Amino acid sequence: MLIIGVVALAVGAIHATAQAVPTVANSAFAPAPQPEYVDNARSFVATIDFQSALSGTSAGVVVANVATPGTAFLKPDLTVTSIADGAVLRTTTMPNPALAYAEHAGFTGQAGRTQVLVPYDSRIEQIKLAGPAGATVATVDTTAAVRDYCVANPNDPDCHESDLSVDAVAAPGPLFGVIGRPVTITVASTVANAGPDGPTEAKVERKVVAGAGITVTPSAPDTTPATIAVGTPQRLEKTYTVTCGQPGPRTLDFTTTVTPRRASVVDARADNNQRTARLTLDCAVPVTINIQPGIAQNWITLYAPFVPTAVLTTRAGEYGNPLAFDATKIVASATRFGSPDVLQRGQGVRDINNRILKVFSLEPNERTVDLDLDALLNFGPPRDALTRTDTTACVFGKFTSGPSTQTSFYGCDTINIIP
Repeated sequence: MLIIGVVALAVGAIHATAQAVPTVANSAFAPAPQPEYVDNARSFVATIDFQSALSGTSAGVVVANVATPGTAFLKPDLTVTSIADGAVLRTTTMPNPALAYAEHAGFTGQAGRTQVLVPYDSRIEQIKLAGPAGATVATVDTTAAVRDYCVANPNDPDCHESDLSVDAVAAPGPLFGVIGRPVTITVASTVANAGPDGPTEAKVERKVVAGAGITVTPSAPDTTPATIAVGTPQRLEKTYTVTCGQPGPRTLDFTTTVTPRRASVVDARADNNQRTARLTLDCAVPVTINIQPGIAQNWITLYAPFVPTAVLTTRAGEYGNPLAFDATKIVASATRFGSPDVLQRGQGVRDINNRILKVFSLEPNERTVDLDLDALLNFGPPRDALTRTDTTACVFGKFTSGPSTQTSFYGCDTINIIP
């Protein structure tokens, strides 16, 4: 038997049951192979497990200091394509190592393991082997081989070293959120390159993991390209929409990871390539309030001593509130009144008597009184929580939701500021 076209380091004989392939001309009288290209230093040595001449799988690849033989006058049964950045870097042809010729039988495909040599280039990320009709026979990922080679050969001119790092991840959020109402959070990540080589192409991946009771969009990881010069940190921002689904503290973990874009760039310090920031958002129960019960226009004088405000007891679904709320369980000392911005800053005014009055308050239509006990609070002075341009006032506070548990609530009403 005459094996045709082994342009490789033959490891193990091609064996097992032969598979018929299209008849090709006998190349026994083809000219002796002549060098088309020769790399005297390095080659990709790809080990391929052929199931047939038309199908195989990669069994590994290394960069070795061996020359890649020429293929100019050999049978073009196998097309070898080197790919970098998704584009073809180089294409050549060679005989298929899984094709064998036997006298009186012609060419057949056989299963077995062999090796294919391809010229080395540090940019190559994938090698594709294809048959005569263009169908893929096997693909080889070369990134790990390039990385291993550069780790072992740091002085090679094609290899570089950069200490990439994530120096900070900042995830500032609002003081609280409200169930069912989306809020926007902008996360800022700072990435840097301590050298010695640069600028370095990098991949910056950002992902978020939401805890129970809260959702975030987008939720899929995002990878952004960045070119990072030595000593010049970059700040990258990403905006998320977050919605509370359940009351209480809810967590979001924002993680940023930076890695070299090229396998030929070695980052010897992996411990500083990732950083996580946790945001804990206090998710408040939405409630209905009635400022100045009995006064439909909700007139407020800033220099009044206080503003009467009823927080209503409601059933689930009443006034669009998703959860039932018992206003008689409000903790007066932990409840504040003011504009939305003032409350988000942790400010606002409290009840002047530091207590709630359990009353049957007028509902927002200023006519109806139901049989639910509500909470009336007298917040003041309003000048410390509102300005003349405010048109909305809100209440943020705590209510007892268990023997030793307090949960936040939040509600707003329109107002009219008068002199």
